[in-house]
Amino acid sequence: MFIMDSPTMLRRFQPKYLTLLTSLLLLNASAIFGEVEVTPPKQEATTEVKVFRIHSVIDPAVEALGEPKMRPGSVGIQMDISSPSEKAREHVKQGFALIHAQWDFEAYRHFCAAIKEDKECLLAYCGVTLALAQPFNEYSEYRRAAVDRMLDLMESDTAAMKSGKPERYPKIEKQFSAATATMVSESPVAAGALFIALGEKFPNLLQAKLLGVFLTRGGYDVSGIPTPGQLNAIERTKKIVSEYPENPLALSFWVSLCAEAPKTTVDFKKELLPAARKLVKMSPDMPSWWHAVGHLEWRAGNYLLAERAFAKSADLYAAWMEESGVSINDCPGLIKAKCYLANTLYHRGDFTGAMKIAEEVRAFKVDIKRPRSAGNHILLWRGYSLPARLYIAQGAEGDMNRGLKSLPSAEELKPFAEHAKFPTLAGTYINALRVYMGCRKAIDDRAITAAMSLRRKTFSKYIMALVQVFDGAQRASDASHYSHAGRCLAIYDKELTGMIRMHGERALRVGAIGSFYSARDLQTVPTLMMPPMVLTPMQNRIGEYYLHMEKNDEAYHAFTQGHQYFPNNMGSLLGMKRSLSLLGKKDEATMIQQHIDLVKPKR
Repeated sequence: MFIMDSPTMLRRFQPKYLTLLTSLLLLNASAIFGEVEVTPPKQEATTEVKVFRIHSVIDPAVEALGEPKMRPGSVGIQMDISSPSEKAREHVKQGFALIHAQWDFEAYRHFCAAIKEDKECLLAYCGVTLALAQPFNEYSEYRRAAVDRMLDLMESDTAAMKSGKPERYPKIEKQFSAATATMVSESPVAAGALFIALGEKFPNLLQAKLLGVFLTRGGYDVSGIPTPGQLNAIERTKKIVSEYPENPLALSFWVSLCAEAPKTTVDFKKELLPAARKLVKMSPDMPSWWHAVGHLEWRAGNYLLAERAFAKSADLYAAWMEESGVSINDCPGLIKAKCYLANTLYHRGDFTGAMKIAEEVRAFKVDIKRPRSAGNHILLWRGYSLPARLYIAQGAEGDMNRGLKSLPSAEELKPFAEHAKFPTLAGTYINALRVYMGCRKAIDDRAITAAMSLRRKTFSKYIMALVQVFDGAQRASDASHYSHAGRCLAIYDKELTGMIRMHGERALRVGAIGSFYSARDLQTVPTLMMPPMVLTPMQNRIGEYYLHMEKNDEAYHAFTQGHQYFPNNMGSLLGMKRSLSLLGKKDEATMIQQHIDLVKPKR
């Protein structure tokens, strides 16, 4: 959400931005060290009179949707909004709440509503900047205009104060806006430092504290282990939550920050799930918070509760679309929730239910008129391959053929793959899946040499086609989907190598285990509360290898590790039961069967 924009944006805003930032830093210094005379840097005289047009910031199609509804239980911002319009102030507060609830499009609508009420509301433009902060998104021109307008308003206020007029915007608003401009125009880390300083100067400014933590966090390394900076961010956020235990802004941020954390870093059942469940009690109609509940329930192995939460999230998104007149282009959350719901059903052992949801997702139509829409991206990269990925995970007889038939045709993808301005690489990813299933089909037919050749010559070619355009892909609006798909194919590649070796000549079989371990090491928790693209925990493949090699004790331990990674997933439970049965441990196998009966849906 909050990611640095392109260098061209920095060049565009740098002169004006640096002038304002210098003035604001001097104002901040006067508050710390006593009153000093502030002389803003001189600017060249100009006779140009800039005329602001509201539709440079508000997309006409978004305006046509009408006024968005308020969700008062979600608002936790404690910052005063300087606007004579009470309605504008309320929309700004709601918009900020929705940003922290991970619902950026609806947040944008509220900021647009505020601007219509008061076109000089500084924090409304600041909010548009935050809501549309993702680089290269289809609304990026409106974000650029919002930043320009935000800086113009601050510049005008500085000039008015110099001529003896009263200050229009409080320093706190101008400093918050300057930090936001830094975030998209220069450096998220530099912006984080500004937000931290602002939070220290104004202790009740919770949003600045949270943004400061977010922008200076360290993230996770390639194996999913939190960096020291991320651990520090978690501890700082814990402290904030202890100070604001009933504030939805703090709770929502805490849940989002730890959504992909390893279970050794934070206690899901004691620290995260209670916060997420509290959020949906505060605002029961917030679909993104229901999705967060589902994500955490799923990670904790509470599949029935996860299923209910994802279903609730999807229903709320669908109702919002109908009430507001929003298309799937602007509701990726619906597809995200349905994909996760299908994933959950599969891991509970309900393949039929999972496929029913997957086919519903596959039936959605993409819109070539909006090639960069968030809805198009999640359908092309995730939704349209979901049935195939379910067939891959199940791997029953005939599943590879069924999976191949479920994928979109080259003709269906052609308008997006060959778009003159915004071509997508999703077609290359889907072609790679097609070849992967061809390899699996060859393995099933015991045509190991053919599978080996197809993987080496064709599957690897598609992977390299994606790798070679990495720099350009990172500047596309679907960059996060590209990254997730790349990791998915890397896992499948190692898995495929292991399966070829396992079913090949005896001399090669010992090498299969190394490939499966490599696949396991690549499998981490996806970002953005997305469901895993590879549905099979690779520990299960390790278990299958050991069963194949008649090493049943090692198999049991591998499946147990899969059970720990994806708690209660049916594949690991069935593998544990089979391993125990082969070891002659009938009583323990019976206990696992009782566990399976509790997890599997009663239909």
